[in-house]
Amino acid sequence: MHAHDFRNAREFTGKKILLVGSSYSAEDISLQLFKFGAELVTISYRTNNLGFKWPDKIHEVPLLTTIEGSTCHFKDGSSGDYDAIILCTGYKHHFPFMPSELTMKNGNIYNLPDLYRSVQWYGVTDGKKDASGKLFYMGMQDQFYTYTMFMMQSLWVASVIKGVIQTPDRKECVEDIEKMYAENAELTDPFKQIAGQTAYVQQLAADVNYTDNLDVSELFNKWEEDKHDDILTYRDHSHKSIYTKDESPVHPLPWVKCFDDSLDGYLNQCA
Repeated sequence: MHAHDFRNAREFTGKKILLVGSSYSAEDISLQLFKFGAELVTISYRTNNLGFKWPDKIHEVPLLTTIEGSTCHFKDGSSGDYDAIILCTGYKHHFPFMPSELTMKNGNIYNLPDLYRSVQWYGVTDGKKDASGKLFYMGMQDQFYTYTMFMMQSLWVASVIKGVIQTPDRKECVEDIEKMYAENAELTDPFKQIAGQTAYVQQLAADVNYTDNLDVSELFNKWEEDKHDDILTYRDHSHKSIYTKDESPVHPLPWVKCFDDSLDGYLNQCA
């Protein structure tokens, strides 16, 4: 099954599960499976492992290479028998309604090719066609800031379309696209990625003269630190709003011992 179809870890209690993939879906589902009593969880990665301090029942192995019945073989020569395989392989943007010369293609990266400010199309790469700055893509890159970033991208695009802000000429835009795309190679850990996307969101805000503080990098950094300190307890920490200064309540039960995932259950226990 694909992670998209994963609904309830209880159906895998007492079973051996292989997860193929090494990003947020694999991280979250592996912990859900552990929490609800899976016998063993194996995470198979293609390039880099997640590298957390996993509990005994979760471990990571290199890429899955072949499957024979219920036996799975991995790139390092190891193998194991599994009751189910869950594909945590992410997604690819797909635009079948667009001509190929105007279609964006990329992996999950932070600074996109062909797009000025990662939103305005200029068709830089081979086989792509310029659209004179009249085509826009939003929310296409890997994300920490999500809705905050989407809001700033939408304000930026609306401001360009309405003529409120003027973008540089094509040559300068292309130079900036290539510069930012090259910077992906420097985003080698979550903390650099957070800093890079913070700067990106702040750049969009500066372009449209949006003056409210959008920098929540301190919260993201603390979240990452908590995960690397203890992957089982990072959800038990609370964080403070940079706007209201209110801190979220701490759940009375550790996440790994709380089996009621409903909204009502959470709110009632935190009341």
